[in-house]
Formats: sequence, structure tokens, C-alpha cells
Amino acid sequence: MELTSPLLDLATERCRANAGAMLNGIVHNLNNPVHALAMQTELLQNTLRKDGLDARRSTIQEKCSRLQRIGEELKAQLETLAWRDTYVSPSRQLIDSVHFGSWLLQFWQSNLLFKHCVSPALVTEPAPPHLQAIPLALTWCLEEPLKALLQFNPPQGSQDTIDLVFVLGPASDSGLMALMTATCSSAQPMVEFGEIDHAREIHELTALLGWEWEAVVKPGDLKIRLAIPG
Repeated sequence: MELTSPLLDLATERCRANAGAMLNGIVHNLNNPVHALAMQTELLQNTLRKDGLDARRSTIQEKCSRLQRIGEELKAQLETLAWRDTYVSPSRQLIDSVHFGSWLLQFWQSNLLFKHCVSPALVTEPAPPHLQAIPLALTWCLEEPLKALLQFNPPQGSQDTIDLVFVLGPASDSGLMALMTATCSSAQPMVEFGEIDHAREIHELTALLGWEWEAVVKPGDLKIRLAIPG
């Protein structure tokens, strides 16, 4: 089964809607290492212009190490961003569940979409199987509930975090079982309950795919269960 045209159009619309919000996060996060690279490079150049470089060797080495760390951070963020194109593909393909889970948590933790403080944990013991799936459908089933949680229970300050636990493991039929829980540290949720955007369409999509999907958003709390047959 492939995505039907109306569902594919709707999912594509959601991707476009997320693109604007994601752009702000991209610019914000990539500006940090870019500015740090410029600053550390300028400090290194100033150091190299001074006399007595032997006495400054340790300082120069430390500045070079900082530049290396910043470059590695920038590379990691770009790789996380690049993989999003793969994991919103509408074509069925073989997916490494562990890589998908790692990428998804890195993407959210890097604030590239939701721009909130996310403290993620990934559990993959026992090891989950690889599986044939539509990446767009898999991503959509997990992102829409989390987006609903953030819309109705936004963090109230810089100290607020979302504790996100993502458990991936084998299902009894050799398929994949995915469980996700998210808890906001905000003491007072904005509303008593929230509805997931396009929940009906997600139920329709997962039913057509033969998946089982359940998601419940409560004040400051989210629970998702997704079972994909092998």
C-alpha cells in the first residue's frame, strides 16, 4: 500500500507548514557555531601576530581545539538536518529503526523544529528490527502528537524542559513496537487538554498501512504507542 493522494497532499502540507517554523530554528542554531568560529578564528589570528609564540603554544593549542569542537558541532547539526529529507520521504523503503530514533531525538533536541528544551532518552534493548515502511508516515505519527503537546503546554521559561523517552523494540510478530512518553516540567499547563491536529487522518493512514497507533495528550503529558507489523 502506498500513500493515497489526499493523505499525501495533507502530509506534504504539514511538511510545508513546519518548514517556516523549522527555518527559524535552523538559523538560530547554525548562527551559534558560525559566530563562535569567527570569534575564535579572530582570537587565534591575534595570538599569532604576537611575539614569543613558544610561550603561547598551549594557548594556541586550546584555541585550535575549540575551533575543532565548534566545527564538529556544526557538522553534526547539518547532518541531522540533511537526514530529515530522507525521513519525510513518501516512498516505502527499508528503515534502520535505531538510526531513525537517534535522528528524531537529535532533531528535536537541536531545536530545529520545535525550538524548546528537549531532554531525550532512547531505549533500544532488545534491539529493534529493520523494517519496510514509509518514512513520512512514521515521522508524522510521532511529530503531530508532540507538536500538540507543545501547542497546549508550552514551556513557561528557560528552565522548563520536556523529558522525552523513546522506546524502540521488536513486536511479537517480528514487527516494530514504538513507545514514546513526553512530560513537560511546567507546573501549570496552559489548558486542561489538547487535540492532535489531523488525528483522524493519521488514524486513517495507519489503518490503511496496517499499523496500530494510539496517542493521548494530557496536561503536560504525552503518550504514544505505534505498532508496525513485520
